[in-house]
Amino acid sequence: MRKLSFKFQVARCRVHVGYLYLVACCLFYLQTVAQKVTTTTNKSTIRIGEQFELKLSIEPAANSTVLLNTWFNLPDSFNHFEVLQRLPIDTFEVGGAKSFTQKILITSYDTGTFKLPEFPVKLMGNQTFASLPLPIKVLPVNISNMQDYNDIKEIIEVDPETDWWFWGKIGLGVLLLVLVITFAVTYFFGKKTNKPINKMAVSVNDVLQQIDALQPLITSHHYKLFFTSLITITRNFSDAQLGITSLTKTTDEYMVILNGKVGNKPTQVQYYQLLRLSDAVKFAKHQPDTTQCEQALQAAKTFVTTIHSFNYQPKANAV
Repeated sequence: MRKLSFKFQVARCRVHVGYLYLVACCLFYLQTVAQKVTTTTNKSTIRIGEQFELKLSIEPAANSTVLLNTWFNLPDSFNHFEVLQRLPIDTFEVGGAKSFTQKILITSYDTGTFKLPEFPVKLMGNQTFASLPLPIKVLPVNISNMQDYNDIKEIIEVDPETDWWFWGKIGLGVLLLVLVITFAVTYFFGKKTNKPINKMAVSVNDVLQQIDALQPLITSHHYKLFFTSLITITRNFSDAQLGITSLTKTTDEYMVILNGKVGNKPTQVQYYQLLRLSDAVKFAKHQPDTTQCEQALQAAKTFVTTIHSFNYQPKANAV
């Protein structure tokens, strides 16, 4: 009987040990499941140069701690994407567990379908989790290749605008200002062939004021005159800065001349998009919205300031 009782006690202890092991495994499983790493974007398709928002989130277990110094190691440039801005990490606490969230603004200057890769993050105890990759499609801005603008039969004629006198006065004023500047540059500096061109002959501040003066055309929805005047101003300024003549060139020929001379690739891409959009408004009867016009205004100002800063060099002091 003693021998049987001893074996019974040993078996009961083994059952207790197995039960405790099972409980520990369940607790470890629940702790692991409670840890969650997610990535989301507010857009899956963008135009070239357009920004979108990447949201990184971590929901660790109550007894886990996120190492903020090993937060998602996201480089400034990766897989055809460029990071524009990193917002601060937000912290939320619910039921004793902290959740961490960060928003990052990203863009791409290449067309195609690319994937945001897996983003790993490390928790206390050397536990590493990774998010799932997300596809992003980047479309070109050249809308002349889209079906809506290729089939001439589908173009609908719009009623002519009535307030011709209003935008006519503005257009005439801009044209006269451009002619005066062109005449001044030609008269005062065209005859001095033995001296280098003074690129400050056309004041960058005056050109920026000319661009700002086009704002009423956006408000009054005179989009065709707005884009025509905007491209004329920027073309005249680039001609003066680079010593070229582009007014008789097509858009494609003008873009070939500018290639590598604008200053940096993002500014060049934005200006090329502006040229394409302007052609679509003038020839394909594309009707832009106010947001596109405001973006075009800013792109023109960025182009003017960039090409000026990269092409103007101060004169050496006379001996």
